[in-house]
Amino acid sequence: MVRIRMQRLGRTHRPFYRINAIDIRTRRNGQVIENLGWYNPLAPEGESQIHLKEDRIRDWLGRGARPSETVMDMLAHRDLLTEKMKAEWEAEREMSRLKVACKQSLTKAEAALKEIEAFAKASGADAGEATAAAKAAIVECKRAVSGGRVPKAEAAASSAEAALATLKKADEDAKAAAAAAAAKETPSAEGEASEESAEG
Repeated sequence: MVRIRMQRLGRTHRPFYRINAIDIRTRRNGQVIENLGWYNPLAPEGESQIHLKEDRIRDWLGRGARPSETVMDMLAHRDLLTEKMKAEWEAEREMSRLKVACKQSLTKAEAALKEIEAFAKASGADAGEATAAAKAAIVECKRAVSGGRVPKAEAAASSAEAALATLKKADEDAKAAAAAAAAKETPSAEGEASEESAEG
């Protein structure tokens, strides 16, 4: 099988790539079947940055050659892919976008877990339930990433953030109740002290 891929040339910090048709079994810088163009990432965008032999590329694609992921992007942007390859490329790009969105939800869930652990350490609150909920949300987000299931990942991240909010609210309520109980005890103690002084 023939692969259309880039071959790195140039020198340190000055890369230059040739786009070649090469046998898939050949090592990265091995024997080239045909040169199909070049890519100069340091040149300004436009014709001077990428040069492709479009007719030869179409010929190789028609014969079943498979572009690498990077070359596939280049060819897609220049409308050189076959209909089938274009559909595959669009599906892959959409899946990549969905996976990125899922990973953002995973980051939120992981941040919520860290905050739960830090809050529990600082306040001494019992965070067992919140920690378990956040860990379960992280597992759910990781499962969602592989399939690009954004709604599931977002729901899981929201549940981790909700567990954090519930923990903080419970801690605030406990502190408020303790403060109220202390306030009730203080006047009675002052009253007993005044009664003792009156008796004296």
